[in-house]
Amino acid sequence: MKARMAHVMAVWLVLAFGNAASAHVTTTGLVRIELTGDRLTYALSVALPEIPASSVSLLNAAANRDRSAAETVAQAARRSVVVELGGIPCRAGRVRIGGGGANEARATIEIDFSCGAEHGRLTVSEDWSGLLGEHYQNLGNIRGSSGERQVVFDESSRTATVDIDRPVATGWLDFVKLGVEHILTGYDHLLFLLALLAIARGFWSVVKIVTAFTIAHSVTLTLAALGLVKIPDRIVEPLIAATIVWVALENLFAATPDRRRWMWSFGFGLVHGLAFASTLGELDLKGSALLRGLVGFNLGVEIGQLIFVAIALPLLTLMSQGRGAQLTPRLASLAAAAIGTYWFFERVLVG
Repeated sequence: MKARMAHVMAVWLVLAFGNAASAHVTTTGLVRIELTGDRLTYALSVALPEIPASSVSLLNAAANRDRSAAETVAQAARRSVVVELGGIPCRAGRVRIGGGGANEARATIEIDFSCGAEHGRLTVSEDWSGLLGEHYQNLGNIRGSSGERQVVFDESSRTATVDIDRPVATGWLDFVKLGVEHILTGYDHLLFLLALLAIARGFWSVVKIVTAFTIAHSVTLTLAALGLVKIPDRIVEPLIAATIVWVALENLFAATPDRRRWMWSFGFGLVHGLAFASTLGELDLKGSALLRGLVGFNLGVEIGQLIFVAIALPLLTLMSQGRGAQLTPRLASLAAAAIGTYWFFERVLVG
């Protein structure tokens, strides 16, 4: 009975990450909203490898001055975002589309709004499901005269409402929440951790692996967020997929992979930290907001990582008992290698 349960859990893990690879069930976009007087700019940035192929083709064509595609995107953008300020609807104007070049891994859509007020409650409602897929979420930064606020547009709520005249709170918990959500919806980061833990032996082995990964991605997250290190997403994203494949293949073919596992965890954690930093970078934080964002977001990533380890490790331990001692690590590693390979080629071709 226990062996059968272990095999069912193993299949569930493969299907869960397999669905993430093939369907992109969670797309995370980054939104910047700037309000100056009665003028508002809404800017959406999305990673092309994460959105449907038809949307990638449309955005690439629009960014490369295909008039028909640009008009299609512009019309969709004006339908997708509705803004009110002080109870008065804002009027959508010019739409700008960027990215889509040979070396671009992200696309941007900027919408200008003119509002009939300058004060009051700002309400932003959006629905990009036609472009980004049904299960997307957007992480937003709203900047006005009173400061900056962080908001999330997800399936639970596609609307954000803030009082732009009220002073901004410290926002520590907002950044912590942002970090937790980022890691728990980042399937590539979670799959990398799963591959690392698949053959871990004993408590101290797990501690070394998780600690090395934490220190490494904290270093590059900090350096990149401060602008000291900058590597394009078109390089970082395929490298993250490659780290998954490397660890999975080492699980399958190396004689004693667990002995060096903490070193790979540290080295590859440096790469993953660059991806974490892209979220803060797109929010364009300055001064004290950057400090709050850096510390809070990093803490949130660690909390989310510990939540995943606390759930995944007992399952892996249970599935690795008895007949599953050899099957479970191999099955998990094969799934990770296959999905990582798919992501790698997809990101190289799209980027």
